[in-house]
Amino acid sequence: MLLTGPVLMMGRRASGVPPSRTTVPGAPQRIVAIADVHGAYEEFLGILQRMGLIDAGHKWAGSATIFVQVGDVPDRGPETRKVLDLLMELEREAPAQGGKVIPLLGNHEVMQMMGDLRYTTPADFQSFAIAQSENVRDLAYQDYRKFIAASRGIHDVPDDEDAHQRWLARHPLGFFEDRDAYAPDGVYGRWLRTHDAVAQLGDTLFLHAGLDPGLHFGSVDELNGKIRSEITGFDKLWQTLVQQKTIWRYMTLDDAFNQVKLSYDAAQSRSPGAPVDVEYMRRMLDLPNGLLMSDHSPLWYRGLALEPEERNEKGLNAMLDRLGAHYIVLGHTVLPGFTITVRFNHRVFLIDTGMLKSYYGGRASALEIRDGKFTAYYADDPSSHVLVGETGTTDAAERQKEWAAVPALTPSRRP
Repeated sequence: MLLTGPVLMMGRRASGVPPSRTTVPGAPQRIVAIADVHGAYEEFLGILQRMGLIDAGHKWAGSATIFVQVGDVPDRGPETRKVLDLLMELEREAPAQGGKVIPLLGNHEVMQMMGDLRYTTPADFQSFAIAQSENVRDLAYQDYRKFIAASRGIHDVPDDEDAHQRWLARHPLGFFEDRDAYAPDGVYGRWLRTHDAVAQLGDTLFLHAGLDPGLHFGSVDELNGKIRSEITGFDKLWQTLVQQKTIWRYMTLDDAFNQVKLSYDAAQSRSPGAPVDVEYMRRMLDLPNGLLMSDHSPLWYRGLALEPEERNEKGLNAMLDRLGAHYIVLGHTVLPGFTITVRFNHRVFLIDTGMLKSYYGGRASALEIRDGKFTAYYADDPSSHVLVGETGTTDAAERQKEWAAVPALTPSRRP
């Protein structure tokens, strides 16, 4: 995408891209699920080839397989764009062979769409940089100065070289192109907004983090609809706050929260020149309570991975029965040993094994579901490991006992 200056894209509506549908009745012949990639492109290629989903030229070779990627492609690693581009291409190619690629939303996809860039690496920003990026950033800085001046009710902001250098450090080359790419009309933002957070294939649910048994929703379609609606609502809210000059269009989510809080507090104290309309500010400040950010959201919830099983088992079983499902496949939480872990009497499969080795020290893995058998595969292991079906349940139970004695690697609130 070629930019000649900062372009406001945060509020535009994506058009011409129909929503994907991920509730599929019946039992597909073969499903392969892979969890969090986090920019680990080479590791991702390795496990895709191990599972026969791509050929040496990185083209779809999975025939009628359904491939589910359960989210968290961006952040922490260096090659997010390559992974996203590959997923987009495989999604287009698979139907020609009768296959299907289902990329689901994880919390890090939504963080990118919302401008939460705490875990975006310098290499990821650099991957968006173009020949005009210096000019793009210079124009953005001038635009930012105008915003700050207007917010303070002054004609111009005095030059401050130290402040300028700090601003440049917070906005590396590629920053603005990155933000535009994940905006509603950006190449990745538009694509991500067509995807769901939860997929139901036969009797198995797939999602990024977990389903809180205490979460109130009627069906998978209803839950996906709520998340889509909140994303659309956020896009409109952001656009409105930009138009009202409450926030700057390229602020990070944290900076926008801080700016809105200052304006809201000023309005509440009836300071001179304070904004009168605070409704959109209230909506912004209430975002942490919604499905996009809450610890109880399918994008964030870790209870099925970390809490004692007896706390959630009754509620989980009732929820799965209500949804017509028997199994649930999750990513999001890396556990000791970097193996696919089975919980809740072989109903919950935790498949995030820390693919990004430079960060987690783990390995790439995949879960295959075929004819009622759940089998774990690892990029560094030529063997396959049956978890459910044939004799696999006994082995899985033994591994579960070993895992239960070791503290989890991932704190419950870490993104």
